[in-house]
Amino acid sequence: MVELSINDKKISVEDGTTILKAAQMNGIKIPNLCFDKRLRPYGGCRLCVVEVEKQPRLFAACSTPVAHGMVVKTDTPKLRKARQTVLELLLVHHPLDCPICDKAGECNLQDLAYEFGKPEGRFIRHRKAAPPDVRGPLIELTANRCILCGRCVRICAEHQGRGALGLIGRGFPTVVQPAFGEILECDYCGQCVDICPTGALLSKPFKFQARAWFLEEKDTICPFCGCGCTLTLGIREGKILRSRGKEDNGRSEGNLCGRGRFGFDYIYSENRLKTPLIRKEGSLVPATWDEASAYISESLKYIINSYGKESVGAIGSHRCTNEDNYMLKKFMSNVIGSNNIDFSAAFGYVKAQKALDESFGLKTHPINMKYPLGRDVVFIIESDISITHPVFGLNILQSKREGSKLIVADSRETKLTRHSTTQLKMRPGTSVALLNGIMKIIIDKGLFNREIVSKTPGFSEFEKGLNDYIPEEVSRITGIPVEELVSAAESIARAKSRMISFTINSTENTKGADLAFAASNLVILLGDETDTLQIPAEYANTFGAYKMGIRPGAAGKNIFDMLYESGSLHALYIMGEDPVSAFPYNSKIIRSLKSLELIVVQDIALTETAKLAHIVLPASSWAEKDGTFINAEGVAQKLKKAIDAPGQSLSDWQILRNLSLSMGTDIGIRSIEDISVEIRNTIREEQNVSDRRVFNPVLYTRGEEPDTEYPLSLVTRDILQHSGTMTTRSKALDLVVSEPFLEINDEDARKFGILDNSHVKVSSRKGVVYLKAKVSDVIPSGTVFTSVHFPHGRVNALTSLSENGAAAPAAVKVEMVKI
Repeated sequence: MVELSINDKKISVEDGTTILKAAQMNGIKIPNLCFDKRLRPYGGCRLCVVEVEKQPRLFAACSTPVAHGMVVKTDTPKLRKARQTVLELLLVHHPLDCPICDKAGECNLQDLAYEFGKPEGRFIRHRKAAPPDVRGPLIELTANRCILCGRCVRICAEHQGRGALGLIGRGFPTVVQPAFGEILECDYCGQCVDICPTGALLSKPFKFQARAWFLEEKDTICPFCGCGCTLTLGIREGKILRSRGKEDNGRSEGNLCGRGRFGFDYIYSENRLKTPLIRKEGSLVPATWDEASAYISESLKYIINSYGKESVGAIGSHRCTNEDNYMLKKFMSNVIGSNNIDFSAAFGYVKAQKALDESFGLKTHPINMKYPLGRDVVFIIESDISITHPVFGLNILQSKREGSKLIVADSRETKLTRHSTTQLKMRPGTSVALLNGIMKIIIDKGLFNREIVSKTPGFSEFEKGLNDYIPEEVSRITGIPVEELVSAAESIARAKSRMISFTINSTENTKGADLAFAASNLVILLGDETDTLQIPAEYANTFGAYKMGIRPGAAGKNIFDMLYESGSLHALYIMGEDPVSAFPYNSKIIRSLKSLELIVVQDIALTETAKLAHIVLPASSWAEKDGTFINAEGVAQKLKKAIDAPGQSLSDWQILRNLSLSMGTDIGIRSIEDISVEIRNTIREEQNVSDRRVFNPVLYTRGEEPDTEYPLSLVTRDILQHSGTMTTRSKALDLVVSEPFLEINDEDARKFGILDNSHVKVSSRKGVVYLKAKVSDVIPSGTVFTSVHFPHGRVNALTSLSENGAAAPAAVKVEMVKI
């Protein structure tokens, strides 16, 4: 530790700490404009200069490390004069347009000018006159207001790993803009907007909406991915106008992706439900809550009396709070008497959880978003975590910058492959073969502790099962050269610490439970703790819904029974989910739903599933109710009601409580506090089986193979701007990507006569859809990529269902649409 004095206050900090960080850690303010704790020291603005005793010059506190016995002064007449001069120089070119600048009221430069500035400048002012760059969809660049602190450039390059902005030019004409003055095309995370100390970078959706001092700010939890970031919502007159991150706030420490920053406006979509709807004469028509409750109650009673309690099922949601999901579970068990309940995690997280339970005895396995930091090797398998879980992805990129070896096995180019130490270019859906091959190399080279590991149950069967996965065969299956396989296996095995991570969810068709079993085998083989394996829950409350028991009970039907087997049910209650749009093989789902006597959909919008319902109930969105989410780390976080729900919308738990009363059952809930108390008293942490380690051999199973009729393999993956289907109702995010597109390799495009931005017919053995083609060189030949986010794209009409744990890429053919 280094001892020093700052403003006569004796402090002790670690060696290597800068003066600025030491001061901040001890509550001492030093003004600055170019510093951010996420970035490397820059020393550009010179406002953080300090005096050091016995030194003739001033030092930039942000880039000067502390020294033992150092005596620092941060506020003296000399320093004040220096800061005034710096501000005078900054304001030479800065326009005095605070009355029309959206940053007014929360502008760092404005605050410092008020604190240190002088009413008159000594220099002839020359204002910049470049027009604002408004060409981008979400971010406006106004070079006139830029002070060239470089914060935006550095956060984009150093922290986000994108590098979309640069300091272009030299001297006075220098501007911040994309290379060659092109339109800003980036991740649209908006981190540059938050970090900009002036109004040079602004959110276009928020521009001219309100002054900062008119906004009421409330913190809540992001409703999208499983990271559980904290959003600071800006509200005026009962409407959310913006969302931003604040430094060190929440699990994300102020970092946000574009979905969290711009996607909140999906709750204001035109198809927002505001009143109950009942199907009459083939059409959904408005109704009162009393009519809706009576209709549902009578219909459910009739179906239960006619076919039994087991004829009724329910689907919960990762979009609903713990309290909402708990009430659905209680409604099904106490009012209906059925164990037929499940939710979307059956396609993803539950598969991973099954593998972790059978391999390690883990009943739940939350991730640690900081776990990549400090690992020798980080191994990512066929996943772009920087898209599915952006803040977790930021920590993976940070680990690489700090010295970790990042090995990414993927079939296409992603942000993680671009920043990787080693990229294993593989064929999609061959991850199980890859892991089996890596484990075969580790065993053959003796890179594990055989004496200990061989005593693990299932080892002999596991070892025999790898006999066919010699490097040459794995290379043939995956397309990865033998020398790269061997090098990766040795790097992973010889690392002193490592992380293995991937995602499994309903929007991806190249991974299944078999991958989770294979990865578990690798962890056991290496003798690692279970924390080595980091498989994040998909969405904002996937982990919470799972803990609330939204899964089939004894003899209960799961989501595959309820949605893919016609006749298994007579009534289905769907809360906050859109199976027709979000789940694979949707043509079979539609047939099953049409065979039901009663479909109740409870949602905030008229989804594709709601259009098939007999009755639709308007629910409150995440911003319009209190409750809790549990993120992928297993951390429960409070949602706080920020605005009122529109029309007659109610919280999901209130709807279920009222429906229970309508059916003649009082389940004892009057308020959300009652539910919270009941959850604390009844939901118990499932006990992990300590020290269980079991090998579960898995073999690589080939998915649907392309042939002469269907020569291409279709892979579905998430895109950065959308999460599930609900963000497709966001006008802001739709400005970036508003429709699904089919990415096709340029070689394949030439072969099949496909032009960029043309419309194509995509056919599989399950169905046909029409999409716009995007010719790309970042994907391999023989494969096409698309996303399933957009309901109108109907991409899930092409996909198939995999229940056996294997990957399920679909074979397709692509043809130009002739107009």
